[in-house]
Amino acid sequence: MGDMGEIFKEFREHKKEQRDKRWADNEKQIIKSGIPYRKTYTETCYLFREDGKPKVDFYPSTGRWRCNNRTYSGGAKAFLTWYKKQ
Repeated sequence: MGDMGEIFKEFREHKKEQRDKRWADNEKQIIKSGIPYRKTYTETCYLFREDGKPKVDFYPSTGRWRCNNRTYSGGAKAFLTWYKKQ
C-alpha cells in the first residue's frame, strides 16, 4: 500500500477511536442521569419515551438527538439539559 493508503488507514482508525470514546462518554452520562430509556435492537439509538415528555431518539455515537423531525446536537450533557426542560 502506498503512503496515502497508510495515512487513510491511520485516519480511519483514529476516527473509530474517537467515536468509541464519545459513545462510552455519552452512555455513562445517560446511565448516570437515571432517566428511563430503552435501546433499539441494534443498540445504536436510545429511545426516551416518558409520559408528558416528547418522544426523543438519542444517538450516543454522534451525540445528536431527534425530536419532532428536528435534529439537535451537543452530546449527552446538552441533551440531558434540554430533556429536563421539556
